[in-house]
Amino acid sequence: MNKKIFLAATLVSVSSMVMSCGDDESVNKNLDDDPSLELPEDTLNPEQPKDSLNPIQPKDSVSQEQPSDPLDKDDGINNEDAVAKYDIALTIEDIIVDWFGGGGEKDADNNSFTYKQYANNYWDIHDLDTDVFTKVEIAFTKAVEYDNIDVIATYSDETKTTERISSGAKNFALTFEPGKTLVSLALVVSPNTPSDAATINFGKIIIRAKDSDGTVSKMPVKSPKLGVGNGNPILDFQYCADPTAIEYKGRLYVYGTNDHQQYEEGVSNTYEKIKTLVMMSTDDMVNWTYHGLIPVGEVAPWIMASWAPSIISKEQADGSTLFSLYFSNSGFGTGVIQAKSPVGPWTSPLSKSLIDGDHPVVKGSGSIFDPGAVIDDNGDGWLSFGNGQGWIAKLKPDLHSLDGDPVKLPSPFHFEANELNYINGKYVYTFNNDWEDHKPWDWGGEAPTACSMNYFTSTEPLNPDSWTYGGNYFKNMGENGMTYGNNHTHLHKYQDKWYLFYQAAILEASIGSHGGFRSILVDEIEVDEAKVVIKEAKPTYKGVKAIKNLDPYIVQQASTAAATLGIRYVQTEEPGHMVATIGTPSKDGPAPTEGIIEVRNVNFSSAKTLKALVKGKGSVILRLDKRDGANVATVNSSASDWQELEAKCSGITSGVHTVYLIIKGDVQFDTWQFAN
Repeated sequence: MNKKIFLAATLVSVSSMVMSCGDDESVNKNLDDDPSLELPEDTLNPEQPKDSLNPIQPKDSVSQEQPSDPLDKDDGINNEDAVAKYDIALTIEDIIVDWFGGGGEKDADNNSFTYKQYANNYWDIHDLDTDVFTKVEIAFTKAVEYDNIDVIATYSDETKTTERISSGAKNFALTFEPGKTLVSLALVVSPNTPSDAATINFGKIIIRAKDSDGTVSKMPVKSPKLGVGNGNPILDFQYCADPTAIEYKGRLYVYGTNDHQQYEEGVSNTYEKIKTLVMMSTDDMVNWTYHGLIPVGEVAPWIMASWAPSIISKEQADGSTLFSLYFSNSGFGTGVIQAKSPVGPWTSPLSKSLIDGDHPVVKGSGSIFDPGAVIDDNGDGWLSFGNGQGWIAKLKPDLHSLDGDPVKLPSPFHFEANELNYINGKYVYTFNNDWEDHKPWDWGGEAPTACSMNYFTSTEPLNPDSWTYGGNYFKNMGENGMTYGNNHTHLHKYQDKWYLFYQAAILEASIGSHGGFRSILVDEIEVDEAKVVIKEAKPTYKGVKAIKNLDPYIVQQASTAAATLGIRYVQTEEPGHMVATIGTPSKDGPAPTEGIIEVRNVNFSSAKTLKALVKGKGSVILRLDKRDGANVATVNSSASDWQELEAKCSGITSGVHTVYLIIKGDVQFDTWQFAN
């Protein structure tokens, strides 16, 4: 039997991130002079957390024709030469290990990696153009002991460049074929390997740029969604997890734990630095509006941390709607904040947790966290929580105090991720079980798999004997081709479809981290409402289809996107209102030279004018259907205050298109709209 070890690295074109942007000096960025690319390991400075950015409030705007500006000469990227002044360093820590972590072994002390046969361990290397990045150089701290190890570069057209590493070599270089897009880089150990595994002792691993000045950087950020049609993860610029959702005035609002705060302030996802929650919304399930962060640590300064939100809403006597958002106050308790809008401002009705580990009924039962809340058809609120043991309690009408003591829920092999739904007169309790083998299993049906999602149903939530086991509706992501990790889901019916929101660490390779930082994903799930049966769902990268088209003739936010690259959103003074600018989600990667916003399913009849609310010196360029296609319109800005500028459009045909809005220069971008 042929036995091979593959070390793969996905590489694709980054020309749009590293090329010059026209004749205007304010837009062209000389990477040679850019201090953000000088990244010695001991001087890396993470970006400021998003919730600490200075607020920017768009001013009242007056529509006006755009001024004449040298930026008119910007033809986009089509006529520009691709350049990069920095090389890219790879490390063994960046290797993605096959077989859910079992396909190889990292030895940080010796900077070595042991590859098991058959395993495909790889670097995800991101959009590299071989006219920009021309070769890979590898140094070995110990001479290679084999004479049958090939390095194979594979390109997007499926052609390959292959060279063999000589036995005894301590250095190796492979030159890429020019004019190609590199999609993988592999070390292949051929069948006559003398053992089950091969250990490679690495020194430096550098991908060289043709125009490098010797600066060494990390891999530029990529998007796993841009230009490829994938819908997952929901946000491609922000780590977030533990989803919950609420519908309000036809929009679906989704909230999650801000893993990105831990990423910006720490090395691995140990959660203790997270004191903000993430907000986003949609009305088509494909284009998502980013509403920024809830500063829970400022709203409720008594907290230790804020994770795993669960939100409910209830109409009040005065006609307003009260939103109550429950969260884990670290592992000790469950807190709550409230608002009259789904995006805030938020207030804390209490000066401590709603319930914590000192409560006499739950004391000693495990962490009092991962809340799940629901409002039933009677208007009563219910709250579940727990770790190792699930609990349920009724809420008083104020929704921030308990109406009686908690009651134990049937929760065999319980771990975390409590959630409640109310379906056809039944309460549905879902939770994540632990990593054990779940034997013996005395609850009927098949025992659930490790760290999977299960559900029970009841019509009497405070009667522990009334709950019936329904089944295992979502296995661990690792059993379905993604990385194994903790499991947390939210079931939600929106516009007559049932959706499953869940989490997986699928964005890390794109941003360039490996600390267990998660993202929120969504897929459809089948729910038999008549019988209250939840069918098993599987995670996908593709995600869900749009349930409606986007209207380009009404004002759209620049914070609404199906995918982004090189975009950073800045909070304004208005809660939930963000503006777009150029930036990176990576705390130590190279700075992008442009930002791209992709908006899908935009339904045109015709359009003669693009309006954009912008400020600063730069441009917003419109392209259709291809991010590197022809420019359809260019809005040029040179003012320091907010202005609504117009640009004439060319070549827009009726039908459904994908819109690409390209930001260049030092410009901030708030809204856009088409007109005839």
